[in-house]
Amino acid sequence: DHEGDARKLVDPHVYEVSSLSFKGLAFDGKDQSILVSGESGAGKTETVKIAMNHIASVQRGKTASSDSGAFSDPVVERVLESNPLLEAFGNAKTRRNDNSSRFGKYTQLQFDQGDKTSRAFANK
Repeated sequence: DHEGDARKLVDPHVYEVSSLSFKGLAFDGKDQSILVSGESGAGKTETVKIAMNHIASVQRGKTASSDSGAFSDPVVERVLESNPLLEAFGNAKTRRNDNSSRFGKYTQLQFDQGDKTSRAFANK
């Protein structure tokens, strides 16, 4: 039943998913999970980068923006910069992708309720 909610007529969007996830965590107090899947070269890594930066920016609240207007959290950047090192241990060339990952990745974001600026990220 799609009456009254146009969002149900289209595929999920990364910003909506990350916003709803943060809302569920911050306001409802419920743990959240986002599963990003797709074929090789479909943009999974980029989608995770966008979602992580968006959640970090929503969690941080309003801050002075950079000249480019793009938000980038230093902790998120550190996690994302570790990606090539992690991938070096399990990638192989395939017909569709020269650097295809041979394993899944699990990234956990933890937010501290008491301190809005405190964030901990752990790769597993």
